[in-house]
Amino acid sequence: MLRRPSMFSLALATSIAVGCAAASEDPLRAQEMSTDALGATGAVDAAAGPAAPGSGDTFSIATMADGECSANVRVGAAGSCSAPCRARGGDYSPAGVCEAYGVKCGDGALGGIEQCDPPNVGRGCAADCRLERGYVCSPPSLPSNPNEPAICRQTVCGDRTKEGTEACDDGNAIDGDGCSSTCALEPDCSSGSCASKCGDGIKLPPEECDDLNTTDGDGCSHDCRAETGFSCSESTASPPPRLDLAVTYRDFLAIPLGTGMRHPDFEAFSGEDVTPDLVRPTLDVEGKPALDGRCAQGSVTAQCPYGQQLTTAENFNQWYRDVSGVNLSVASALLLPQQADGSYVFDSGNAGFYPVDDAGWTATTPARESRATASPNVNDGRSHDFGFTTEVRYFFQYRGGESLTFSGDDDLWIFINRTLALDLGGLHHRIQKTLDVDQSATALSLALGDIYEIDLFHAERHSDGSNFKLTLTGFIPTSSACQSACGDGVRAANEECDDGNHVDRDGCSGACRIETIIR
Repeated sequence: MLRRPSMFSLALATSIAVGCAAASEDPLRAQEMSTDALGATGAVDAAAGPAAPGSGDTFSIATMADGECSANVRVGAAGSCSAPCRARGGDYSPAGVCEAYGVKCGDGALGGIEQCDPPNVGRGCAADCRLERGYVCSPPSLPSNPNEPAICRQTVCGDRTKEGTEACDDGNAIDGDGCSSTCALEPDCSSGSCASKCGDGIKLPPEECDDLNTTDGDGCSHDCRAETGFSCSESTASPPPRLDLAVTYRDFLAIPLGTGMRHPDFEAFSGEDVTPDLVRPTLDVEGKPALDGRCAQGSVTAQCPYGQQLTTAENFNQWYRDVSGVNLSVASALLLPQQADGSYVFDSGNAGFYPVDDAGWTATTPARESRATASPNVNDGRSHDFGFTTEVRYFFQYRGGESLTFSGDDDLWIFINRTLALDLGGLHHRIQKTLDVDQSATALSLALGDIYEIDLFHAERHSDGSNFKLTLTGFIPTSSACQSACGDGVRAANEECDDGNHVDRDGCSGACRIETIIR
């Protein structure tokens, strides 16, 4: 950066390409990019932080009348890398030829916080020389060629290789397990209350920002503090094209073969509508629903219009816990594509909801359970594995305007903040109900901006048909967008200079670009 005080005259201005020595020789220069900043394939890793200038970077060489020179400069003969200028106030001295490095996106050389160069918009390298989400780019070629776009490729979330803009990669593409299906960090809700972590894209106090990573030099530091020279503002996180929610299915012996014992709660009861309050209003200490005790007898009452619906607390406790010999646990994912209105929807459709057909007791060797035929008036009329439960856990930041709609059969309970929020319990045909989170916020003890867990518990307990449709609307967290604050007097990001104003023709333009002025 060259800044021309009014008393000076600029005798010479030109540009040359310079390759420089190690950073230890010059504290004003960031460390040269090393193999630590490259991925296993040689690609630039966003998590490695800002890149330093290397061979092929452009420097301005100028001789000042009194020898003063501005920040980010070196003294010595043109083309050399000698001792740094000494600090004196806001400038540097002594007299001599000064080399000032200016980061310029598009010059084919990495510098400052650039993660790729030149841009290859839509194919991995954005117009500001930052990696586009889901991409990793190779270092620029040497010598630098501004006409050769960055060579980038898409990262593969779930391959256990953290690269590009990935904040994590745990070897799967499932949401709700700490590392999302897009390889972003997630809050920890394992203790009941959700705790946000820096880098999960959810800005909560005491965080000053959270931009979905823990990389320094991009405006939001590794500990989620706003960095000097940047301005960070809240923004709605870019929503993923699909939610892949972690789900656990547990298959029970509903129609046993041979001498197998049918589970007492499956293929045993019937009903035509919801039987409310079968479970207690809050989850137990293990985060599971607990049986209330009503409708465990055979008589029809006002509370139990369809008679008995369950048996004992001991049997019910097996529904959402792994019990050897009683159920088979199947880990999977519930896929919710984003719709045109921004909502996310999983819909089993007319074919029906039979996720354990090839993984439950009907698929063991030998098979321990028989399949049943679904009604062609309800589903596809084919044989399926009935008698299973579904458990889904996810999180959201309550911002207002969220809603959740479920349509299906049989039992369905949804808890938010460990409190029962939607109750469709009992044996019944397909029923739809919507939860407006705002209307229930007081009863659920929700506070705007905080993070809460959604716990969904479902059971398919009677053959004939199985349906499941889940719609999530408005569940988008608030993250941070950080930009360099041109005009604040602090050079940051891709600014070539920053003289504390937005005035042109004073050596540093209103857009924080170096100006060459000859008088």
